[in-house]
Amino acid sequence: MNVKISSLAEQTAKCIFIAAVLASFVFFGWRVVTKRAYVEHERAQCEALAVSAALTAAEAVSKDEALAKLVRELGEAEFVTDHMSMPGNNTASVTIGAEQGGFLIRSKAASGWNSRSPQSIEFELRLQPGGEITYKNENDIKRASRIRAARANISNKDPLKEHLFTFPHERPCPAPFTALTAKVSGFSDKTVYILILNE
Repeated sequence: MNVKISSLAEQTAKCIFIAAVLASFVFFGWRVVTKRAYVEHERAQCEALAVSAALTAAEAVSKDEALAKLVRELGEAEFVTDHMSMPGNNTASVTIGAEQGGFLIRSKAASGWNSRSPQSIEFELRLQPGGEITYKNENDIKRASRIRAARANISNKDPLKEHLFTFPHERPCPAPFTALTAKVSGFSDKTVYILILNE
């Protein structure tokens, strides 16, 4: 009787081991097969956040005199949002610099800590003294146009979450500004999030 129980236990253990090995092969195979789509989505998400963050900062500095004054006094200021509150733990930051009566705005977005294929995208624009926005090249104009078009089609069905752009390292910021995240499609096979100014 003991021999039968022992044999049954060994067979059960072998079956569990084989099932675990097969499951791991399936899991790793699935990750390999889906990696390309995953990376494309990560890049699309980072691009959407980087471009929309720069546009949001341009709107903020053009509409908020306290923010514009702060940047002019400092010459350049970096603003970040809390990645813990961002969708997917993505990070977004903007650096606003005073430049010949206008502003140079550089943004950066990166995948969250839990990404299996971390991506990072940077974007740059200039806000001219008259309020016109200019870009480095034709490709950047197209990227900004896509974000503007996406903003125009935002659905009110999804709740918009607020994010505070403030100085990094929890330093007191005299002129923070807030943005909202909105879910949009057309950038990847899945929806992505963009930032819009919270007015």
